Amino acid sequence: MNNMNKINIKIFFLSILLLGFIYFFYKIKILKNFYLYKNIKNLYKYMKKKDWIKQIKFLIFIILFIFIIRLFIYEPFYILSDSMMPTLLSGDFILVNKFIYGIKNPLNNKYIIKNKFPKRGDIVVFKFPKNVKKKYIKRIIGLPGDFIFYDQKNKQIILYSKRNIKKYIIKYNNLQKSNFFHIFIKNKKKIYNFKKNLIKHHYFGKLRFFQYTENINKLPHKILFLPEIKNEFLKIYKQKNFPKYTWLVPDKCYFVMGDNRDKSYDSRYWGFVNKKYLLGKAIFIWFSIGKNTNTQFIKIRFNRIHKIN
Repeated sequence: MNNMNKINIKIFFLSILLLGFIYFFYKIKILKNFYLYKNIKNLYKYMKKKDWIKQIKFLIFIILFIFIIRLFIYEPFYILSDSMMPTLLSGDFILVNKFIYGIKNPLNNKYIIKNKFPKRGDIVVFKFPKNVKKKYIKRIIGLPGDFIFYDQKNKQIILYSKRNIKKYIIKYNNLQKSNFFHIFIKNKKKIYNFKKNLIKHHYFGKLRFFQYTENINKLPHKILFLPEIKNEFLKIYKQKNFPKYTWLVPDKCYFVMGDNRDKSYDSRYWGFVNKKYLLGKAIFIWFSIGKNTNTQFIKIRFNRIHKIN
């Protein structure tokens, strides 16, 4: 979710501009009616300075109200990466509930009002611990005190809960081929085609993803993986006094992973997310756009608009 902060700012200001346009369009329409059907005196009375000051104050109140909602309660985000496929696709616009875990002081990230605790399986937006200017979105797998082992061969998780000494089983079933493909690019350079106004890559192959149904807290969701691929080019995060692919989640921290297990830069590679970096829970896809593979135009994916599991 790189550059997400810039996109959020653009969305916010576009919303303000749209609101202002609708507001002034309505007022201009009223003035037009006065001009056409009433005399000049009535028009002059309507445009008195005090009336306009009241209207401007009302507009400022609306803008402030939207800003407070965005800062503390709900915030829109735009998905740029494939790390949460197939649950979230690149081009999805999602709504994040920022109040669900409590209200934070934006200056020091401390909770002013505490609400619910994050649960396993929650899809959360958070500040990337290695660079807090970036915002990532992943699924919570491990809670504080959980002992986690990741099986790199079958891309499955074995988890022991702090509250329950017995093995906490994350169940996997419905192994099948996915409809998604991983495209391999020969080099990172892009070629710009001036005739078709498109950017093309050098493709030299593709692999079909496989998928499991992963059940966490009895809530199922799909995960993608490539049996043929091992992410050896990424250095695994090794916790002190623990073997490779094994972690004990510290207090006030969470272990997060993407649903696209072979295309997600997550806790397996950089560690844990402190609670203070959590921004909220993704709850709804309210809009989605995708590029048409046959043309340069984008298309609206109405079938993507739904509640997020």
